[in-house]
Amino acid sequence: MSELITNQTHSHITRQLLATASALALAAYMASATVARAEDASRPTVWVEFGGQMDYLQGTGNHFTAPFMSLTPVPSPEGANYNVPPGAYDPALFAQNQRLARRAFGLEGKLLFQPEASDWTFSAAVRYGRANTNQHAHEQGPSPYKYFTFGPNKLKLPLYAAEFADSETRASESHMLLDFQAGKDVGLGVFGRNGTSNIGLGVRFAQISAASNSTAEARPKVAHVMQYATFYQYKMIAEQQRSFHGIGPSLSWNASAALLGDKDDAELSLDWGLNGAVLFGRQKARASQLISGVHITHQSTYGSVLGHFAYNPLYTPRNVKTARARSVVVPNLGAFAGLSVRYPNAKVSFGYRADFLFGAMDVGIDSRKTTTTGFHGPFAKISIGLGG
Repeated sequence: MSELITNQTHSHITRQLLATASALALAAYMASATVARAEDASRPTVWVEFGGQMDYLQGTGNHFTAPFMSLTPVPSPEGANYNVPPGAYDPALFAQNQRLARRAFGLEGKLLFQPEASDWTFSAAVRYGRANTNQHAHEQGPSPYKYFTFGPNKLKLPLYAAEFADSETRASESHMLLDFQAGKDVGLGVFGRNGTSNIGLGVRFAQISAASNSTAEARPKVAHVMQYATFYQYKMIAEQQRSFHGIGPSLSWNASAALLGDKDDAELSLDWGLNGAVLFGRQKARASQLISGVHITHQSTYGSVLGHFAYNPLYTPRNVKTARARSVVVPNLGAFAGLSVRYPNAKVSFGYRADFLFGAMDVGIDSRKTTTTGFHGPFAKISIGLGG
């Protein structure tokens, strides 16, 4: 009888212990759920981001060349028995002055949505940059005109033809990157309690356009023989238009690790990321170049101080026009690193970013020649959290 009472007592105690444990577990679950809901409720569900950047450019175009840009010394006129001195200008002037825009300034914006109680994010982002440049270089001889002696009395007669070289280039460039992505925080746990690691998959659209107009004129050293003066005069007019448009799948990895502070107040974090895409698109290039050269002989006479000029073309003017278009597949790789100051409903970020599109632009003049187009430089942006 006593054994039965003891067993019943033990069973009653066991049931009470199980009931108490269950109640505590249920209470703990309810408390944690309440805290989680409170945290989710306080977290913004929508982030609006905007900022600006300066991009260093590469691979957006090419410079034009012409025979007179590398003539040193300048050749003598046909049939003459003397040599014209070397040119009065530096041949490198023409190529250096055709440098396209090297820095672009632009804006960026992003809209990000993260549903409550979810590790998924959905975003749309755009970056746009533009550059314009106008370069003018001029080298002039020592005087606006020269005197040369004429006849047995060595009369000094003026020649209104000074040595000079002149080059002018106007160029523009614009680029835009548009991204749509869905991402998930994979929670690797290697970046600390407040670290994040987000893998995103989506679509990228890229558009790049570049154009330039160039002119170059040159008159090398003037030679004098008796009453004659002779010189060459050259001119080039050239323009180019190049573009790439492409769209394709993209993949990104964005990570962050807390350095100082508290996420509920203010926190300094280290941010970095990688991105890649394969863009299917169209590559276009148009270029035209007109080159002319003339051999000018000036002869002064007693009857006219100014004398007269005789013009003889050096060669048939070279007029080249090309237009090409091709479907291409362009790999795109990029990366960034920076620092952020985070608040519960705001974030300020700055850092350095780079994007390279391999073989995106056709920069050839007479024939197709592809090159890697790149944008890299510092950026700064601010994000504001809404909702929650």
